[in-house]
Amino acid sequence: MKQGSIVDYVVLGAYFLILIGIGIYFSKMMKGGKDYFSGGNKIPWWVSGISLYMASFSAWSFTGAAGFVYFTGWFGILYFVTWPIGFFFGSQITAARWRRSRVISVVEYTRTRYNKTTQQLIGYVVVINSMFSLGVTLAAVSKVISASLGIDIVTVIIISGLVILFYTYLGGLWAVAVADVVQFVILISITIVILPLSLQLVGGIGGFIEKAPAVSLYHVYKGEKFDYVYLLAILIFEFLASMYAGQRYYCVKDEKSAKKVGMLTGLMFITVPILFGIPPLVAKIIWPDLNAIPFFQSQNVPTESVFIGIVLTVLPNGLIGMFMAAMFAATMSTIDSMYNFTAAIVAKDLYAGVFKHDATDKQIMVVGKIATFGIGLFTIATAIVYAKSQFGFFNWTTTFAALFYMPMVMPIVFGLLLERLPRWSGLATLSLGLIMSIYTRLILGFSYGDQMITVFVFCLIIIFTADLLKYLYQKNKVLLYLYSFVFTVLSFILFNFGTNKTVNLPLLISMVIVSFIFGLAQIYFARLFYNETDEDKAIVKAFFEKLKTPVDLIKEVYSAGVKEVSTFPIIGRITILIGILVAALVFFGMSKNEIIITLILSLLMILAGLSMVYFGGRSEKIYAENMKKELEKANIKSD
Repeated sequence: MKQGSIVDYVVLGAYFLILIGIGIYFSKMMKGGKDYFSGGNKIPWWVSGISLYMASFSAWSFTGAAGFVYFTGWFGILYFVTWPIGFFFGSQITAARWRRSRVISVVEYTRTRYNKTTQQLIGYVVVINSMFSLGVTLAAVSKVISASLGIDIVTVIIISGLVILFYTYLGGLWAVAVADVVQFVILISITIVILPLSLQLVGGIGGFIEKAPAVSLYHVYKGEKFDYVYLLAILIFEFLASMYAGQRYYCVKDEKSAKKVGMLTGLMFITVPILFGIPPLVAKIIWPDLNAIPFFQSQNVPTESVFIGIVLTVLPNGLIGMFMAAMFAATMSTIDSMYNFTAAIVAKDLYAGVFKHDATDKQIMVVGKIATFGIGLFTIATAIVYAKSQFGFFNWTTTFAALFYMPMVMPIVFGLLLERLPRWSGLATLSLGLIMSIYTRLILGFSYGDQMITVFVFCLIIIFTADLLKYLYQKNKVLLYLYSFVFTVLSFILFNFGTNKTVNLPLLISMVIVSFIFGLAQIYFARLFYNETDEDKAIVKAFFEKLKTPVDLIKEVYSAGVKEVSTFPIIGRITILIGILVAALVFFGMSKNEIIITLILSLLMILAGLSMVYFGGRSEKIYAENMKKELEKANIKSD
C-alpha cells in the first residue's frame, strides 16, 4: 500500500488555486445580500441540483460512513439507500413553496409565519448546530489528506479551512454552486474509476457477491445500537432534509425549476450506495483484521480509513492527488454551503431581524461576509478538537443530527404546509422538542434510532394538536386539563420504554419532573394559541396567499437582465482545464495500466466539459432570445 508523492501535492495545490480563482471571479457579481445568499434567483436548476447533491455528503462519506459500512456490511448499504428514497419524494412537497416564499434565508419566513421570538430562537439553534457540526466535516477530509500524503492533520485542517473560507467569503452562493458542479465532475469521475478497480481485488462482481458478509439488521457500533428502527429514522431524516433544503430551491428562477432541483438530487443519490458503499465492503473482505495491516495500525480510528486504504491500493500516484481533490471537493461542497447558509441566518434573521431592522441589502451582505469569516475560523478550531477525539466521525455527526435536527426542522417544514397552525406553535415544537431530544439522548441514553423516532413523533403530536389545544382552552378547560394529564402519563411511559439505563431513584424523579413539565406546557401554550389576534391571523393568511401566487418571471427575474444559463460555459472550461491537467500526469513515471486509468479519467472530464460548453452556448442563446421577447412584451428594457 503506497502513500502519496510530490505529484499528488502538486495536483492538490493546483486544485486549491482553481477554487480560489472561482471565488475571485464571482466576487464581482456580489452586489447585495440577495446575490450573496440566493444567487439573485438566477442559478440554473441543474447547477442547484448538483450543488444540493454535493452539499449532502462530504469526506465523512469516505471516513465515518465508510467505517460504518465496513463494520455493519449490507446494513450500511441500506443506510445509503434511504437517501434517494427520502429525498426524491420529500423535495416535491416543499420545493415550489420555498421558491414562492421569496426569501434569502430558510429562517427568514418564520418571522411572518410564526413570530419574531420563534425566528430568533430557530436562528440561534441553526447557527449553533451548524458551527459545531462543520468542524466534524472539516476534520474528516483533513484526516483523508493527512493519512494519504503523510502531513500533520492540524496543518491540513488549517490550510484546507482557509481555502474553503476564502472562496466562499468572496463569491457567495454563486461561487459555492459553481465550485460544487466542478467538484461533482471530479468526484464522480474518480469514484467511477475506483469502483471497478476495487472489485478486481475480490474477483469482480461475482467474487464480491460470493464473499460479501450476510445481511444483518442489528449491530452495535462504538457502543450504539443500529437496527431497523435506525433505518426508519434515517429515512424520515432524509425526507425532512429534502423538504428543508430551501436555499437550493429559492435560488432558481421559478417553481418548476425548484421541483427539478429536488428530482435531480434524488435521482443522483442512487449513485451513493454503489460508489460509496461497495469499496468499504470490499475492504471488509480483503482486510478482515485491520490490526494486522501496518497502515491501519497508525490510524486513530482504523475503520474510518478503509476507503483511503482501497484508494492507496488501486490508484497510481498523481491520481491519489485527484482522489484527495475529490474528497476535498465533497467536503467543501458541504462546508461552503453551510458557511453561506448559516451566514445568511446571522445577517438576515439575527442582525437585520434583531439589531437593525432597516438594514440595506448591501449592509446585510457585509454582515454576512463577516459572519462567514467568523464561522470559518470557529470551524477550524473545532475540527482540531474532533480530529484528536476517539469518539469517531460517524458518531460525532450522528450525535449532532440526533440532538438538534428534528426539533429544528419540524416547525420550519410544517410551517410551510399547514395554514391552521397557531403562530406560537413553532416555538412550542422547537422548545419542547429540544428538551425531549436532549433529555432522551443525554440523560436516558436512547439509541440514535429510538431517539430520532421518538422526537419526530413527539413533535408531530405538538404540531397536529396545536389547533385542538386552542379550541379546548376556549371551549372546555376541563378537557384541556385532562389532555395535559394524559400527555404527562404518556411521556412518562415513553421514557421508561425507551431508556437503555437502569432506572434508579434519581432517574425516576427526573422522569416524573420532565413529564410534568411537558404536561403543564400544553396548558401554557394553549393559552398562547388562544390569544392570537385578528392581526396575527391576517398575517398568516397573507403569507399563505403569497405561497399560492406563482413567481412572475417578467417582474421578479427577467427584468434584472442577467442570463440564467451563463454558468454552463464557465463550468465547462474549468472542467476541460482540469481534464488536461489530469492527462499530463502520464508523464510522471506511470506504468501502462496506470496510464490507461489516468487517460480514461481525463477523457471523462474533457468530454463532460466540452458538452457543457457546447450545449451551454446553445442554451444561452435560446434563453437570451426568449427573455428578450418576454421583456419586450412587458415593455421592459433588457441588458
